[in-house]
Amino acid sequence: MSLPQIFTAVRLHPPNSVSSKSKIVKHKYEDSNGVASGSFREAEDMYRRRIIVPTTCDGSRDLRQEQRPAQSNSLVVEPVKVDGIVMDYIEKMKSKELDIIKKRNAVIMKRDDRYMTFMSPSGKSVHAQFAREQFITLYQKIATGLQTRTYDCSQGIIAHCQAEFPELLITHKDERRLQLTGNFISLERFETFSNGSAQTYSHYQTPNKTKVNDTPYKQPVKQQKSIDQAKDEACPICLETLKISECTVLSKCKHRFCKDCLERAFHVKPTCPICGEIYGSLTGTQPKGGTMTVSSDRSSLPGYERYGTIIINYHIPSGYQGDEHPNPGMPYQGATRIAYLPYSTEGNKVLKLLQRAFDQRLTFTIGRSSTTGQNNVVTWNDIHHKTSRYGGPTCYGYPDPDYLKRVQDELKAKGID
Repeated sequence: MSLPQIFTAVRLHPPNSVSSKSKIVKHKYEDSNGVASGSFREAEDMYRRRIIVPTTCDGSRDLRQEQRPAQSNSLVVEPVKVDGIVMDYIEKMKSKELDIIKKRNAVIMKRDDRYMTFMSPSGKSVHAQFAREQFITLYQKIATGLQTRTYDCSQGIIAHCQAEFPELLITHKDERRLQLTGNFISLERFETFSNGSAQTYSHYQTPNKTKVNDTPYKQPVKQQKSIDQAKDEACPICLETLKISECTVLSKCKHRFCKDCLERAFHVKPTCPICGEIYGSLTGTQPKGGTMTVSSDRSSLPGYERYGTIIINYHIPSGYQGDEHPNPGMPYQGATRIAYLPYSTEGNKVLKLLQRAFDQRLTFTIGRSSTTGQNNVVTWNDIHHKTSRYGGPTCYGYPDPDYLKRVQDELKAKGID
């Protein structure tokens, strides 16, 4: 028998410095220490979430859990920090996708300077939370590899841009300067279309740490037929007729490009410029040296009563920021997190994907804590985890029947599927 089966009721005495107030476990107060009483699993969950207080390397106490507060009584969920250029593009070019998110979840989305906020007029913050997660997936998909280039253009080029390139966001800086925002292939096609009459003088690329192949995927012999078919085709990037000796056919999607054009595209983002099929792996800014430890027990999560529970323990030690972090050379505070998955087929699939995300340094980043306001700390990096067994979506727990699908969508946006 497992411990939860043997000990059906327990009492937990937290330290003096830790509040024992909890929405899950019933309490009574006998002295200055809070005494929590309830089931073994409830007490264990409270212990993991609220009492474990690791120490930093200098011996000071460090509340690394950074548990997000329950928002069941709040109309606003945690805002999302956004880039102004990316949001201008999304609001003007992807307005339909934004409207779908708003209508599907019946929420109000408001952009305020550097943040997007989500409010639920009905008072059900779970709807706002769902909208937030769907927005993050859309934002990540658009932001990775998005570029802005500014050109000196003739009046004739400006007049034809909108009709020829509807996928580009075109902004007039003045009578002769034009700012174009879009993906690599669209901007390359514009430069070919302008035939040298539009000269770029500034360039912006949205940040994305990517690990790309040194060269595009080498074609096996069996793909020679596909290469031969490219004889009379034009490269989608430069629009020049493809030459067999300089043609590359991507192995998964079979799209064809000039070798040099594809190499330039892959150095921006390791995906097919036409369909977005990924041919490399994204690498994040998660500090090195962390650990992801997996264990399990026989207890079940609400909504998954037939299965046990997968317990993930993350630990990122404190250290000093590198060149890819906001403040290179400055110290940052580490973090310890606990997350839960059902021990089901789909739960184990998500576990493997989360392991890949951790190995590619995508799970955490360094920034400002939305909970404490403290800067230079390890925070989640928009891959949502269930940090509680109970309480539903508003408490980042179960039951939440759509969670496993949503987190797979978030991972897929980062190239993990």
